[in-house]
Amino acid sequence: MMTTTMRSALAGAGALVLLTGCGLAGASGFKTSTTDLSDWFTVTSSAFTEGAPIPARFACPAYAGGLNKTPPLHWSGEPTDTQAYAIVVDDPNAPHGTYIHWVIANIDGTVGDMVEGARIGRTVDGQNSSGTVGYLAPCPPKGDRPHQYRFTVYALSGKVTMKQGAPLTDSLPEIARLTIGRGRLTGNFGGR
Repeated sequence: MMTTTMRSALAGAGALVLLTGCGLAGASGFKTSTTDLSDWFTVTSSAFTEGAPIPARFACPAYAGGLNKTPPLHWSGEPTDTQAYAIVVDDPNAPHGTYIHWVIANIDGTVGDMVEGARIGRTVDGQNSSGTVGYLAPCPPKGDRPHQYRFTVYALSGKVTMKQGAPLTDSLPEIARLTIGRGRLTGNFGGR
């Protein structure tokens, strides 16, 4: 039997698939702005490169050295009419499907960096797949092959209206509705 939390997580994951695809429109009406890659911009980190291992300090405390910190991120090349940003961190290799680790929105449109361990002011955090609010660091089951962690930055045409602690079924469609560009950095963690 599926619990309410499981249904919310699955619905959120479904919305994320629509959110991260280009030009997809689903039965629920989520869609992105274009069908090509012209709306993609660059996301980098001084802590790891695309496809490389994420340092342990950015993992959960179950791993040696894990401090549950957000990694530093930098983005550039976003659309000039960006008014705000959102960041969604997910693990598409989770045992029960895509697991959302963080949803944060209303980052000021003039910002292009997030420092290590950031707690960004004047933003709104949605629930993650565990139903809690805030960042959950990479924490794959020990013994699993390395999981991919996608740090996707969304350029938005305006600020989201979602409330603090909004469920994934509200936050992800709201971000999708306002998305005018996106960038992604993927790192790996686990396999120990």
